[in-house]
Parts: sequence; structure tokens; C-alpha cells
Amino acid sequence: MPLTILGIRHHGVGSTQNVIEMLEQIQPDMVLVEGAPELDSIISWIGNEQLRPPVAVLGYNVDDPQQATFYPFAEFSPEWQAILYANQRQIPVRMLDLPLAIGFQQKKNEKENETIEEADSEETEPVAPPPIHKDPIAYFAEISGYDNSELWWEHHFEHNYITNSAKEHFDAVMLMMSELRQANIPSVLDKENIAREAYMREIIRKAQNELYSNIVVVCGAWHAPALLDVNTTAKADTKLLKSLPKTKIKVATTWIPWTNQRLSMHSGYGAGITSPGWYDFLWKNGNRPDFAIEWLSHVARLFRKKQIDISTAHVIEAFRLAETLTSLRGLSRIGLLELNEATQTVMCMGDTILLSLVKDKLIVANRLGEIPDELPKVPLQLDFEKLAKSNRLALTAEKKEYELDLRKDLDLSRSKMIHRLDILEINWGHKVYARSKGTFKEAWTLAWKPEMYLSLIDKAVWGNTLEDACTKYLIDTSQKSQNIGKIADNIQKAIPAELFVAIEFLLKKIDEVAAISADILDLMTALKPMVEVSRYGNVRKTDLGAIRLIVDSLLTRICIGLPNTCFGLDDDNSRKVFGHIQQVNEATKLIENDELTKLWFDTLKKLLNKDGVHGIIQGCTCRLLLDAQVITIEETAERFAWALSQGQEPNFSAGWLEGFLKGSGMILIYDHVLWNLLYKWVAELPQEYFTELLPILRRTFSHFVPNERQQLGQKAKVGTMIQSQEFTTINKNFNHQLAEGVLPMLDTLLGITRL
Repeated sequence: MPLTILGIRHHGVGSTQNVIEMLEQIQPDMVLVEGAPELDSIISWIGNEQLRPPVAVLGYNVDDPQQATFYPFAEFSPEWQAILYANQRQIPVRMLDLPLAIGFQQKKNEKENETIEEADSEETEPVAPPPIHKDPIAYFAEISGYDNSELWWEHHFEHNYITNSAKEHFDAVMLMMSELRQANIPSVLDKENIAREAYMREIIRKAQNELYSNIVVVCGAWHAPALLDVNTTAKADTKLLKSLPKTKIKVATTWIPWTNQRLSMHSGYGAGITSPGWYDFLWKNGNRPDFAIEWLSHVARLFRKKQIDISTAHVIEAFRLAETLTSLRGLSRIGLLELNEATQTVMCMGDTILLSLVKDKLIVANRLGEIPDELPKVPLQLDFEKLAKSNRLALTAEKKEYELDLRKDLDLSRSKMIHRLDILEINWGHKVYARSKGTFKEAWTLAWKPEMYLSLIDKAVWGNTLEDACTKYLIDTSQKSQNIGKIADNIQKAIPAELFVAIEFLLKKIDEVAAISADILDLMTALKPMVEVSRYGNVRKTDLGAIRLIVDSLLTRICIGLPNTCFGLDDDNSRKVFGHIQQVNEATKLIENDELTKLWFDTLKKLLNKDGVHGIIQGCTCRLLLDAQVITIEETAERFAWALSQGQEPNFSAGWLEGFLKGSGMILIYDHVLWNLLYKWVAELPQEYFTELLPILRRTFSHFVPNERQQLGQKAKVGTMIQSQEFTTINKNFNHQLAEGVLPMLDTLLGITRL
């Protein structure tokens, strides 16, 4: 029975043109295309007007959707055109490769074996590194003087479809691959490929047994000789396939939009390409004698849109240079490399930055494919697409910025949707700085990635709608948790997503956990997110009374337990608590409760006077109390002098200084009293102590901004400072009445309401 094997390069335009020519000549009664058999049920959609490449078949494990693979297609892919040819003529078409279920089972087994090997690794001898794999085509490329095998293949096989016949092309491919396989190249004669090719031969035999008499096989060029191997028997293949792992994995498939950029991914059958926009151009214009001039005209139009002066003469000169380069290199036709070099030389004046614009907009030309609405989808995916449509959020590969005003219904709905996707770890939107002020403003950058469909399918187990899935996901992840910080984070996510059922559960849960928690650091971790969500009260129209009660309770418990928590800590734990104290202090400012604020500052005073508390914590509390004007500058100077006195351990003094300065040296620049105390302390340190404390001091001062470090350096050159008469006079002559005149305007700008 006639069997024709067409060895192709995946996504190769020349391969595609030759495949179409051979199919027209042969007129097969069965077409077999490389790809997992599970795709048989989905490829019938190829030819549907609403299925527009680039697209991909997503194949995934139904019970574990994260175990998945993609089969990308462009319009110029040989596989796409072969299936399209068969579908349009109602010729049977099947996929030809090892089933995905077996591949998934093999990977699962490998992962389990790796875990076992890691557990036993201490008792075993080191394993020799695997051999370095090499692209087999690279051997021919190197002989011809090419350092890029893809470029060699393109020049010798993809560009010859105009001058050579399709039969000559595939005969040459078969001959080359047969020679390479006989040379026993180790990189691709591995167990996986041997099993795949055995399964391919089984599918071919099955088709022949069904009395198809004119079969065409379209597969990767490397596999072509193996499918005609007369030395391999059906019995040997059956024996080999019986050794493959048995599996009960159920695989589902669906079409998803793909992007040009993602055509470079090595997934499924796809060998990656770096120039999908160029290949798409060749597919539509490559047969025209003036295709190179047409390409350069596209480049010229792109530059003109960017206000770059490009004349017709530039296009002509670039074309002549590309022609000359092609002739010098002995090539049959102009390629992308020659056009790029000519463009950079003539149009870009040698500037590689301008050429990168061409690569982004034309050579890659990132675009997103389209799929029919009636394709089978999981309910969560349908709800997502419905919400995206109603919120007028386009699924595009290009980044798009949205600045939302949460006082508007549409923008509020968009915000809820993006926040809900974030909860499910589908990061379609990335929050950016909003140019406008106010808590009612949000700014997002949205960029859709095809893999996000996989995340939607993976999260479909939580519910059929986005709201349902997020609610159940938050409740389930918090139900057994005793980590109050994690629960507080979930509340912080649930408020802007307006998941009221989840909020009610989480508030009860955090109240329950907080009541029995003895870990003050956990309570401190939870306080800041709980305080921050209170800002959504006016914008989100949410009743946050229960949250405020929990905030009050958390802060009260923190104030009661913090002094004992800080007793006897080492350096590392003291720095950890130091960070928590700063966060609680910032949160307390947002609470705007005088009684709680006083309670917090009273707690800081206790830390300031408590024995057994690390210097970094006492320095931090002293600075916080000074900044809040709870203690005076005179009291601070006394504390500073005490901390840096000779009676203190140098390590305590260095830690106290680190906590007090907390990344800001401005106070040392303007307060000469504190500066003099610091300068005197450093100057009087014994040599051995100075050497020991130098790393701590360096770390403290390294956090200052460069301008602060420079000014402190200038002061250090002078030594101790004397309060200048000019500074004293300015303080004495300071006009308080005039200064207070600007306060009303500052209140308006900052949104402050003074009682």
C-alpha cells in the first residue's frame, strides 16, 4: 500500500508550501499528522472561521490540571495546513504520536523516583552527569561553516520551495536524516523517541489494516526514516510498547488562544521559532518576486509612525544592500538576516535600538489568536469570559493600562474581577502607581498569557463562578489554619474583591485564633493588613465595624504582651521585632484612636525603660517617641548620651544607634547635640572595640541616602559642631503666626480634617 512520509520542520513556511504541493499531487485517502492521539477529538475544529491562529491545543490531566502540555499552531504550520486540507475535503485525519496519558504517567513516575533518590542520596555514590545533547542538524551546519543550525536549515530547505519541486525537497530531507540516524547521534536516539516512533508505526499499521491505500504522514523530519524502517517488525514494536507504564490518567483537550511570542516555547510537538511575524509575512507574500521590497516598505511605515524620517531612497538602498549580501553569501534568496543587516545599516544608521523596534513590532509581531465561543469549556472559564466581556476587558497579549475610579460602577466591577483573579493566583493584572490621589483610585497593567487558561481550569474545582471559586478557596485555605497573619492577608484580599460570605467567615476565624494566640509577633503581623482594609469602608461600601473591633482587640493584646516578648532577645530576633514594632507604629497612625494611640506609646515607654531589652529595640522606641513628640529633644539627648556612655557595652551602644537612626541620618545632620555625642563616642572607642563594631556601624550608615552620607562625611571632617548663632537667631525670630497661615491649604491638599 502506498505510504508517503513528509519530514517537516515545525512552523517552517517552506515545509508547509511543500506539504501542500505534495498533498495536491498525491490526493491521499488518509492523513496522519504528528501529535498525541488525544487531539483526534479536537482537530475537527480546524477550518472553523472563528478558530484563528495562533492557537494551541491544551492537553491536561483531568485530576491534576497542572500536569499539562500545549500544541501550538500558526497558520503557516505544516501540521495546521495538512489537517485543514483533510478537513476541507472530508478526508480522515488522525494524530500520530505517543498518548499524552502515557507521557504524564512517565513524568509522574520520574518525579516519585527523584524523591526516593533524594532521600537516599547520602548513602549512594555520586551519579555521573548526563551526556551533553546536541542538535543533530548542527553537524551538517558546522561542516558548511554555520554556527546556527536553524539558519543552515532555513537556507537549504525552507527557501528552496520556489526553485525545487516538493518531491526533491522531501527526498533530500529523508536522505539527510537517514545518514544522521545511521551515525547513532546520542542526543535524540533516546528511549522516549524510540517509544514514540514505535507507537507511530503502530498507528500507521492500524490505518493500513483498515484498508486505507494512499496514506500521507506529516511528521518531524527526524522521525521520517524510522517510520519506513524495514528492519523493525510489528512484533518488536508491540513488545516495546508493553514495557511502557500502565496508566489510568484521563486526559482532556481544548483549544486556547496563543500568541506569536509563545510560538517559541518548546512544548508539545513544537520546535520554537523566534520570528513568527516574519514567517507569517513569508506565508502571505513569499511567492511574490518583490517580497523583500514589500518587507522593507513595512519597516519604513513603522519608522514613519514613530516620527523617524525614512524616504523611498532608504528603502531602495536597503534592498540593494540586502541583495548584495545575499549574493556574497551564495544564497538562493534574500533572508531575514540580510534584511535586518541592511535595515540597521541604512535605515537605523547602525543603531541597534531602532532595529529592536522592528523585531518587536514586525519580526515577532505579537498577536493573540481567537477561538469559537461554542467550544466546550469548564463553567469557571465561561464565567470568566462573560465577566471580561461585560467589564470591557479585552484578552490581549499587549500590555494595557487601566486607571480605575472606584466611584464608578464599571470601574468598581473591573476592580472586583481583577482582585478575585489575584485570589486564585491568576495574575492577569499587576497593580501600578495611580497618577491620581485618593483611596478611590486604582491603576492596573493587564497582559493576558495563554497559560492563564490552564490556571482557570485548575481552579475550576472550587466553583462554577469566579465569586464562588474565590469564596470557597479562601474559606478552605483558612479553615484549618492557626496562622493569624495568613488569615489577615486573606481578609485583606477578600475586602476589595467584595466576597462578603468569605469575609464573614474570616472575621470569625481571626477573632477565634487571636483569642487563643500567645504569639505576639503573629498578632503584630496581622495588625497592619487588618488596619489597611479599613480604608475600603467608604469606597467599597462595606460595613467594617467588626474589623475595627478586631483591630482594637489585636492592638490591646500586643501592648500587653510586647514588653515580655522583647525581654532577653538575641541580635537576629531583636531586629525581627524591631521591624514588627515599626509596622505596628505605622498601623497605629491609621487607626486614629486616641485611646489606643496612648496605650501604644505607653507600651513603647515601658520598652524604653525595661532592663534586658536589646539596644536596637530601645533605640527604635526612643526614635518613634521622639518623632511622635511624646518625648522632647532634651529627653532624647539624655537617652542618646546614656546609650553611648562609656558605662555601656559597645555592642549595646551600636545596636541602640542602629535602632534610633533606622535608615534616616537627617536627625544627625540638623541636631548638633546628637551629632557631637555620636562623634565623641566613636572617637573614644578603644581600637579593639572599634574594629568589632565597624560592620554594625557600616550597616547602619549604608541605609542612608547618598546625599545624607555625603553631608555626614563633611561634618565628620569638621568634628564636633557648635550651634551657630545664625541658627539660634532664626529659631528665636521664627514667625509662628505666619507659618500657621499655610495650614488650611495643606489640610485641603492632604485631605486632613482638624477637629
